[in-house]
Amino acid sequence: MQGLLLRLSTLDSDAESAVRVIAYFDSLLRDHVSVPVLMAATARLAQCPVGLLDAATGRRTRTSPRGTVDTPAAAPEQVRELSSGLGAVWMEREGPPHGLDDIVLERYAAAAEVTLERAAALARSGRDPALVELVLSAETGEAERARALRLLGFAPSTPLQALAIALPGEEPASGLRAMGHQVRATTIGDTEAVLVATTLPAGARAGTHSEPAQAGGGQRSPAGSWPGIGPRPAGGIEPQLPEGARVGIGPEVPGERVAESWAGARTALRFTGPHDRVMRWSELGALALFADLPEQAIAALDDVRAVARLGEDAVAAVRALCLAGSVRGAATALHLHHSSMAARIARAEAVLGFSLADPAGRLRAHLALALTRLHANSAPEARTS
Repeated sequence: MQGLLLRLSTLDSDAESAVRVIAYFDSLLRDHVSVPVLMAATARLAQCPVGLLDAATGRRTRTSPRGTVDTPAAAPEQVRELSSGLGAVWMEREGPPHGLDDIVLERYAAAAEVTLERAAALARSGRDPALVELVLSAETGEAERARALRLLGFAPSTPLQALAIALPGEEPASGLRAMGHQVRATTIGDTEAVLVATTLPAGARAGTHSEPAQAGGGQRSPAGSWPGIGPRPAGGIEPQLPEGARVGIGPEVPGERVAESWAGARTALRFTGPHDRVMRWSELGALALFADLPEQAIAALDDVRAVARLGEDAVAAVRALCLAGSVRGAATALHLHHSSMAARIARAEAVLGFSLADPAGRLRAHLALALTRLHANSAPEARTS
């Protein structure tokens, strides 16, 4: 329907044109468009800038026919107030008004009311997941994200972290809520997306595994733990991750930039594995750059192919050596005699084709292990957005 309508400047001020304008906005509402999309569509139809004041956030937004968005210092004197105190809308036409401006503004106001009320109804009915997805999307406009954050109970300046959780067997957010954290969660593809408004405890364990956790390019974390993002609250509990679940933790950012944290969490998730079930974006360092490599390029690397030929015990031995820096330290971590560990390392070196006795070799192996995890998590479900 929208594609069949002509620009407003080509329409005459007659009943047929008015009906077409009404049909245009009706089609937008049937498509459940967001506020930014509604504003852009109205500006394209009217061929002049249009604005909206969202009373819930106090923000003013203006969109031009070309799709550029800005924040005007003040609304013009002539505005159309929305019902229920939702805010106001306006048009900024230079020169003489068009004969259909009144009906366009009227239908724009009605559509804005419905669109804003739909978002509020989501929060009132407890359907937070849709709002969480809106907040995390990089395509969401600044004003719409601020409104969605407020409907979720967050101010745009609230420090937030996004968590990307793969293979959840239960609702991980429930454990965080039990610790008193203000959280919101939804499922995006095969990944559980969790917004956390407070820092997570350093000692919250991920299952019962006792293997040392490898931190991608950074400091090691306690075995299987959620790496320390802040102090453990007094009397807090330690939620268990579902068996087999993996977690990527994004950086802490103001709520208005939480889409960046979600992108970091999804990247960190790609570097997790059976022995590295929790990974923080802040611990990836330069490893994060490898996330942009094509999957085929990673799979073609000789070191990655060599790691794929190692058995599980050999991979564990190489990983422990990279973390500990010595055969004795690796043996202690895996509860093995140092001679047994030395034999495993020797067999691994024969497959890898290089020595692990010096820091350069261990760095090479560490990178190969990280890229192997990255390649393993390159399936479509691991790239959900």
